[in-house]
Amino acid sequence: MNKNIFWKTVSERLRPTVAYCVGILAYMLMLTAVYPTYKKMMSKNAAILKNYPKGVLQLFGVKSINASSFSNYMTLELFGFIWIIIIAAFVIAFTRNMVSGELHEGTLELLMAQPVARWKILTSEGLALVLGIVSFVAVTIVGILALGSAFASGSPVSYAGFASFLPVGICMALAIGGYSALFSVLIDDPRLVVMASAALTLFFYVLHFVGIYSKVVSKIDWFGIFHYWDPTGVIAKGSVPLKSVLILLAFAAVGFSLAIWAFQRKDIK
Repeated sequence: MNKNIFWKTVSERLRPTVAYCVGILAYMLMLTAVYPTYKKMMSKNAAILKNYPKGVLQLFGVKSINASSFSNYMTLELFGFIWIIIIAAFVIAFTRNMVSGELHEGTLELLMAQPVARWKILTSEGLALVLGIVSFVAVTIVGILALGSAFASGSPVSYAGFASFLPVGICMALAIGGYSALFSVLIDDPRLVVMASAALTLFFYVLHFVGIYSKVVSKIDWFGIFHYWDPTGVIAKGSVPLKSVLILLAFAAVGFSLAIWAFQRKDIK
């Protein structure tokens, strides 16, 4: 790692990272403030909840709606779908500026003119991404615990459950960052990097969703990152799924390793 490149990347990505953190806090404030009203409304319509389409619930990462459970509510409204979109957007926007973005803006040649090995350039930017991911996920969890304690009166907040989500959320973001960094090295156009990364993330999500209903697809679902994504189970059990965390880290490691290998051999024009 090169400290100068690391801190340069951190300083350049600081404002977007802060903006994402403030945005997720504002969104969670809205959700937690609405929860008491949601709880009363849903309690009066228990019959509707029982007949709610299971396919729609599974699309949002939950198996059933429990109006009395704050954890279930946050999974449905945040972690099941919206959070994935936000963290994917954050990671993809970050990685598009690593190699492809630097090349597009004409700053990559200046970096490579310095006596710094290529792998150190990518590793330094990758560590800055890790710092951004950890910060974003930590802000999410701390914010949810604080806001939940303030607004979810009468509904216990699962501190162990949300804390267990922390490593899972970080590893999921790192897995997305792994293949997004690879695309940033392989593709010179930053716009195409975003499209390729978003398309692969969506493919993995759809693969997992279809795998719930198709035995054939379920046999290859293990290839996708969302096979190891179960926010409902993690928060409910309050324990870290070690196997899922390690496999998501393996996705990240393979992606970043291939990115470094490709960058070492990339012809910079």
